[in-house]
Amino acid sequence: MIKPKYIFIALVMFTTQASAQSASYFSSFGDEFLLSTNEDGGVLRSVYPKAWFVEAGAESRIEKGNDVIYLGKNCDSYHKLFGKGTWGWANGGFRVDFENTNIGFARQEIDIGNGMGCRF
Repeated sequence: MIKPKYIFIALVMFTTQASAQSASYFSSFGDEFLLSTNEDGGVLRSVYPKAWFVEAGAESRIEKGNDVIYLGKNCDSYHKLFGKGTWGWANGGFRVDFENTNIGFARQEIDIGNGMGCRF
């Protein structure tokens, strides 16, 4: 027979594990991302690896791996291939803008702990 205190411990562990999961976000490129937050803002990491063609003339190359997008609380962003950028949200979702491209997240809301900041 299982003692009641062990049942309670098992339920607490199950509840803690379930609440630790991240929310999923889906980009305009069709990629799924998971969000983690920290004191500086948020980090979107793609669930699946992808490939980017980097145009650089004779130095062109293909970069492969999981995509990572950093979102700052001051509406700044960073991507290892696209460099520094900005991000913001509106009624239609949120978008990350870089010099030569943008990544949209239509009809999705994000909270990185900066309240109503980063509105378009």
